Amino acid sequence: MSKGSIYGERSQRVRECFLGAGGADRVLVVPVDLAKTEHVAALCRGSGEYLCRPFAVHNTPAGLDLLLERVRKACSRHGIRQGDVLVGGEDPCQYAFNFIHALRLAGHPFVRVNAREAATLRNNHRATSDALALDGIAQALVQQRGWETETQDGLYSTLKLAGRSRRALVRQQTAFKNRIHRSVEVLFPCFLREERSGISPFGPASLDLMRGDFSCVRIARMRQDTLARRLRRHRVPHAEQAAAKLKALAAGTLPPTPEAVPYEMRSLTARVRMLETLQQMAAAELEEMARCLAQTPGFVLTSIPGMGVTLAAHITAEYGSPDRWASADRMASYAGIVPRQKQTGGPGRQAVVGSLPRNANRVLKDYLIQAANHVGTTGSHRLRDHYERVMDRGGRERLGTAKMLVRILRVMVTTESVYLPPGLLRPGNATVGDLVAHYREIAAAMAVKWRAFDLAGIDPEHNRMLQWRNTIDDMARYATQH
Repeated sequence: MSKGSIYGERSQRVRECFLGAGGADRVLVVPVDLAKTEHVAALCRGSGEYLCRPFAVHNTPAGLDLLLERVRKACSRHGIRQGDVLVGGEDPCQYAFNFIHALRLAGHPFVRVNAREAATLRNNHRATSDALALDGIAQALVQQRGWETETQDGLYSTLKLAGRSRRALVRQQTAFKNRIHRSVEVLFPCFLREERSGISPFGPASLDLMRGDFSCVRIARMRQDTLARRLRRHRVPHAEQAAAKLKALAAGTLPPTPEAVPYEMRSLTARVRMLETLQQMAAAELEEMARCLAQTPGFVLTSIPGMGVTLAAHITAEYGSPDRWASADRMASYAGIVPRQKQTGGPGRQAVVGSLPRNANRVLKDYLIQAANHVGTTGSHRLRDHYERVMDRGGRERLGTAKMLVRILRVMVTTESVYLPPGLLRPGNATVGDLVAHYREIAAAMAVKWRAFDLAGIDPEHNRMLQWRNTIDDMARYATQH
């Protein structure tokens, strides 16, 4: 929307549909209340007049054909063009992705509306039913309050699905680690405290020891050279000293009740195996995220000191395609890192700054705050300088750095430019040779961050990171020739 419009929350795509049709009466609005097996749909004009009663649409090819046929007949009967059909519903879940994709193939873009807003717009607030929910969706579409969804089979959608899946898996890992803690505190207290045991908790060596016959009695009886060999197998530094420290801890620990040992060992073994499975699944999701990120301009975010592939992929996934990115202010507001403000009593009164909003993308906010903490404590660059200045004056350094990070990453991704110091950003301050030398340093630092991921098999035409490296080589050849 243009900045001067009073309808800042309305979709440009939806508004164009109403304007292009030549009036609200010339638009066919199709609200759909999505469900797993049977959707509920209706037909109405853009002016709000219902053309039929709500009808059931199965989440099958036959149901899709029925909906398309009803739409076609309504357009023919009322003289509405097929291109002036607006299909919409609440934020779709996975079970509706294929249905929406088929709608797009049929030439009807799907518009999503906010569920909370649709609930406030419906005519009846005392009861709840599919028909009333459908009425709220229709009201939102008629008032042009909707946003076209991204294609669910697109690169950014895959990136977001993998990111949300990985986040859920990480949370499940935390839950299983808490359960493992309970069993370990019975079988071998303080084993998961690195300063006491000498090995990293939940590392490969720790998980190997906890699998099977595990207790402080078992570790105390184990030969030190055997224990050191098992630790060395998992690349524990100074395995001999770690083995001696672990045996000393086991010898000085009170043994568990013999009757409780068999159950706790079986329970611990099952939980350790489940944790390892979750770790493998999370690693697979992260691998897919890295492959998707390399094919988007979001790969340039890994050029920021302290910003790894994981954070860059999650942030890119939550924001989606850069073609849809709004201003930096709206991007920050969407992430919930801009506090609410209230100003009243005339233009001369100062605005009162409130708390951070709750109705925001809390997942994105979490990753932006993490990224701000990492970039604000790593290396020497302008983001870290900003982080330290805010901290010195007693401000909220992570929140302030996150706001600045949003402004920087928006420019970086939309222009596909890597993170450069201010001196190289000013025109005429650096030669081509200086830029090439700095680009090579950045490429080397990025290669370290990406070395754990397998990017083989990606089409070179789609590998944006490979194309960027080839551009650096072309610049180097140009600098050598001139």
